[in-house]
Amino acid sequence: MNTAHRPRLLPASQPAALSAKRPLHLLSATALAAALMLAACGGGDGEAPPQLATGTVDSTGPVITITDSVAETNATGDVTFTFSFNEDVGTSFTVDDVTVAGGTKGAFTRVNGTRATLVVVPTPDATGTINLSIAAGRVSDAVGNTNALVSSLQAYNTVIPIVETRIVGFSETTPPVLTGFGGAEDATITADPTDASNRVAKVVKSATAELWAGTTVSICPSDAIVRLPFTSTLTTVTARVWAPAAGIPVRLKVEDAADGTKSAETEALTTVASGWQTLLFNFANPAAGTAALNLATTYNKASIFFNFGKTGAAGGGGTFYFDDLAFRGSSFTVACPSTGGGGGTATSTTISMDEATAPTLTGFGGAEDSAIVADPTNAANKVARVIKSGTAELWAGTTISNLPGEAIAPIGFTATNRTITARVWSPTAGTPVRMKVETAGDPTRSVETEATTTAAGAWQTLSFNFDNPAAGTAALNPAFTYNKLSVFFNFGTTGAAAGGARTYYIDDITYPAPAATGGGGGGGGGGSTGTVTYSTGFGTTTTVQGGAYGGYSGSSVDGFNCGAPAQCGSGGSFTPAVAAADSGFFYFYQTPTPVTSLYAGIFVQAPGLTTGLSGTGDTPGVSIAGKTSMSFTFGQNPEWFNGPAKNFGVILTLGKYYNVGSASAPAACNIKLLAVVTPTAQAATRYTLQLGDFSLIQTCNVAGLTPASALALGPLSQVDFQAVGSGNPLPPNNGKLVGANMSVATGTPAVYPTTLVVNGAITFD
Repeated sequence: MNTAHRPRLLPASQPAALSAKRPLHLLSATALAAALMLAACGGGDGEAPPQLATGTVDSTGPVITITDSVAETNATGDVTFTFSFNEDVGTSFTVDDVTVAGGTKGAFTRVNGTRATLVVVPTPDATGTINLSIAAGRVSDAVGNTNALVSSLQAYNTVIPIVETRIVGFSETTPPVLTGFGGAEDATITADPTDASNRVAKVVKSATAELWAGTTVSICPSDAIVRLPFTSTLTTVTARVWAPAAGIPVRLKVEDAADGTKSAETEALTTVASGWQTLLFNFANPAAGTAALNLATTYNKASIFFNFGKTGAAGGGGTFYFDDLAFRGSSFTVACPSTGGGGGTATSTTISMDEATAPTLTGFGGAEDSAIVADPTNAANKVARVIKSGTAELWAGTTISNLPGEAIAPIGFTATNRTITARVWSPTAGTPVRMKVETAGDPTRSVETEATTTAAGAWQTLSFNFDNPAAGTAALNPAFTYNKLSVFFNFGTTGAAAGGARTYYIDDITYPAPAATGGGGGGGGGGSTGTVTYSTGFGTTTTVQGGAYGGYSGSSVDGFNCGAPAQCGSGGSFTPAVAAADSGFFYFYQTPTPVTSLYAGIFVQAPGLTTGLSGTGDTPGVSIAGKTSMSFTFGQNPEWFNGPAKNFGVILTLGKYYNVGSASAPAACNIKLLAVVTPTAQAATRYTLQLGDFSLIQTCNVAGLTPASALALGPLSQVDFQAVGSGNPLPPNNGKLVGANMSVATGTPAVYPTTLVVNGAITFD
C-alpha cells in the first residue's frame, strides 16, 4: 500500500445512493529505482600481459583512496564511503572485501572499474567511530597485482537529543507562587545573586526550621504545576540551585495535588559552594523510605527541601536559591487545566544551554566559532559563545537547534504574544542583535526582528518582538510553522568594519509554547493538560472545523482504482441535522470475488485544509507536539470484524515538507506515523491510542527520529483510517499488520465488503 498518495474529496451521500458512487482515488504510482548493471569481460587468448610504454612490466597493485560524505567532525546519520582506484580493478572489488566496525553495511554500488560506494549505518543512539578497512590482497588489477591495507575512520554521534521543557522559571510576567512550610516560610522571588537581570526563588531556612522544612512552587490553582509526563524511561526533573556549601542534600517531592498520599521523592547533592549548578532529580531512584514512582498517578505538585534531614538548630539553616525547574526527555506544552469558562494559560519553552545533551550551534558567514561554554560571569552556568571573526560577513550568524534538521520545537506565536526573549552579553552597548525564525527546511518562510544592547560587558535580557519585522524582511505569517532559530550579533557590520574579532554570549532563549486549541478541555494523558481538538464531527462537505474528508479504495480486480467490477461509495449523518458528537461518515468498498490485494480508507484533513498535502512546501495543520494520546470513534462492517484480518490502521501525516529528490528534480515527502489497532467491537467504539506506540513508517531521511521528536517537527495535516490487505501491506506496528476483508462474503449474489466508519470527534491529549 502506497501511503504517500494524496486523496481527493469524495462528496458524501445517503446510503440509498451508495452503489452509484464513482471511483474516488487513483492509487499513485511507485517510483522504481533503476538498477545499474555492469557487464564484466572475461576470457583471454593466452598471450602475455601487455607491456607498459616504458617497457617495464606492471608490478604495482591498485592504490585505494577512501573518502566519505561527512564534512563535520561527527556523522549524525548514514555515511556514504567512496572508494577510488588509480587503475581499473574490474569486478574484483565487492562489498565482502570491506570490513566495518562501529556500524553496519548498507547499499553497495560499483559505479565503474575505478569507483564504488558503500553506505554505512552507524550504531543508533550512540557515539563512537566507524572503522572501515580493506585488507591487503583483496583487490586486483588486470595483471593480478593486489592492494595494500587501507582504512578510514569516521566519528559519529547518533544520540537522540534530549528535549528539556522548562516548567517553572521566575522571570514570567505572572510569577509562580512560593509556599514555604516547617521553617521555610521566608520564600520569595528575588534577583539572582550573581545576575541582577535574572529572577530566581530565594528560600531562607530558619534557625528553628524542622528537618523537613520546604517550599512548594506552583503556577496553577491548588498549589499545582502541570502534570509531569513521566514514562518508564523519562523519570528526571532538573533544577538550577545555589547553596552556600557543597554536599548539601536537596530533596524534590512530586505528588498529586488532589491527593497528597500519592507522592514520590528523590534527592541530589550539591557539589558547588556559593555557585549555581544544575541538579538532576531521577525519580527512578526514590529516596529511602519513600514510595516508588507510579506511572498511573497524576504528579502535578512539586516541593523542594534544602538540607533535608537537618534541622535549623543542627546547622541545617541558611539561604538557598533555585531556578528553572524542568522536565527532561519530553517536549510538551506548559499549560494549566481550564477551569469553568476559562482556558489554560500556555507559558513557554526555554533553551537554557544547560541541557544534558547540549544544543547544536551552527555558525556561518564568519561565526563558525560557536560553542557551548561556561558563563564568563558564573562558571556553574552554561551559555552559547559566538565569536564573530575579523573577516566575518555583515550577516554572520549562528543557528541554535536541539532537534534533527537544525530544528527546535515549534514556536507558539499567538495574536497577542509574538515575542522571544534571550539573555545576551556583548562587549559593547548599542550593538544590534538580529533574531530570525523560519520553517526548518524552507528558508523562504521566515521572519526577522532586532533588539539593541544597552549594557557593555554584562548580561541583559533582550526582547525580540516579531510583530515588528526588520526593514526589508517578511511579516510574521500565523499559517507558517516556525521551528528554526538563528541569531546575528552586530548585524549589518562586517568583522573588518568592527575592528576585528569580537566575542558574544547568549543564554535562556524563551519562546511561546504552542497553546492547546479546541474545546479547552481539562487534564490530558500525561503531556500538556489542554485538549487539542482536530475535529468535532462531520458536516455535509467538510468537518465542523472546515477540513476536507473523504474515502479512497482499490484492489487487484480494478487496477487499484475503484471501478467495475468493484463498487465503492459513502454516506453518513451530518451536522446541522445532527449534533457534531453524533455525526459520522462511512466509506465502503466491495468486490464480486475474493482479491489478492486491497486497500480502502477514510482521510480527515486538518481544520481549514481542503487542498490536500502540498507538493512544493509545508502544509498547514494542528500542532500536537507534546501530546501523548489520540482518541477517536471507529466502526466496521461485521464481515470484516468477524474475518481473519480485522485490524485497522491509523496514519498521521505531518505537514512539514521535505525534498528527498534534488533541486532540479524535487520529490515531496511528509513524515508519517502508523498505529495498528485490534478492534474490540464491530459497532462504532471509542479508542484511545498512545502516541508513543506509533511507528515511524516514513522519515523523509531525517535521522534520529522518535515519535515524540517527529511530532515536534511540524503540524498534523491529515489523519487516515485504513484497511489494507495482503499483496502490498503497510509495515507492522507492535507486531501487528493492518487487515481488510477479502474472504468473507455476504448477500446474493455474493460480494466481499470492507466498510470503515468514523464518528464524532478526533482529539489529542
